[in-house]
Formats: sequence, structure tokens, C-alpha cells
Amino acid sequence: MKTKKAQIKMFETIAVLLIFFVLIGFGLIFYVRVYSGGIQETGEEYFELKAIQTAQLVSFLPELQCTSPTSMSIVDDNCFDLLKVKALSGIISDPENQKLRNEYYYDLFGFSKISIEQIYPSEMKWDVYDKSPANKKSMSSIKIPISLYNASSRENNFGVLNIDIYN
Repeated sequence: MKTKKAQIKMFETIAVLLIFFVLIGFGLIFYVRVYSGGIQETGEEYFELKAIQTAQLVSFLPELQCTSPTSMSIVDDNCFDLLKVKALSGIISDPENQKLRNEYYYDLFGFSKISIEQIYPSEMKWDVYDKSPANKKSMSSIKIPISLYNASSRENNFGVLNIDIYN
């Protein structure tokens, strides 16, 4: 009779432990799913912040900004010199300057595509920087209206700065 009571007590203990470990397992699975969702959300926020940071870097790039010929100071925010845009586009796209593109500008912009599009009075487009990854997981695109100053004719044209950031 005593051995049957001991066996029943042992079975009850094993059942309680089994239920305890099943509950612990469900708790861990729930925690991991909630935690991984938070990590993914934080990663997306970081990616969007990186896109905004790159847009600000391009907007204040001295190689593109309008400057006053007399004082060499910046004339206006969101104003790009059309001659500088054409020159930088030509320099970066030249195969001989691959080292410049891979070292200096890659450190600033990473995997992204930066282009300037003139909309008015005529439509033109210049690719300033283009380094797209082979496999694109996600992309964030930012468009900023800009003024394009043509120093030879001394007139401002309307354009858009397109920035595509790849993850």
C-alpha cells in the first residue's frame, strides 16, 4: 500500500514539473516574439534616421551649395549651384575616380543613390552618387525641393533632390 502511495506522489510531482516547464516554455516563446518585434521596430527607426541624416549631409555638401562669388559664403539653404552639380556628377561617374567614390563618398553616403532633377524650365537629371547593393532588402526614399542656380545665366531653376537609401 505504501509503494502505491509513493508512486502516486511521484507521478503528481512529475506532472507538476511537466506543467511548470510547459508554462515556462510558453512564457519564453511569448517573450522572444515580443522582444524580436521591438528589435525590428528599433532597426526600422534607425534606418529612417540614417536616411534623414544622409539627406541632411547632401543638403549641406560644400561641393554642391551655392556660394557668393565675392565673399565665398553660402548664399541660401536648399540652393545648389548647377555648374557644381554637373562637375561633381562627372567626377564621381568617371571610372578613374573609383577610389574617391569608394573611400570618401561611401563613408558619407553608404549604399544610396543621390540624384538631382531639374524640373523647371526644362527637365534634366544628374546622378550625383550611385552605389546600390546587389540584394536590396528595403529602401527609403526622400525628395527635397531645391533651387538650382545657373551662374552663367544668373537665374534660379526649380529642382528636386532625390535620395534613395538602401538597407
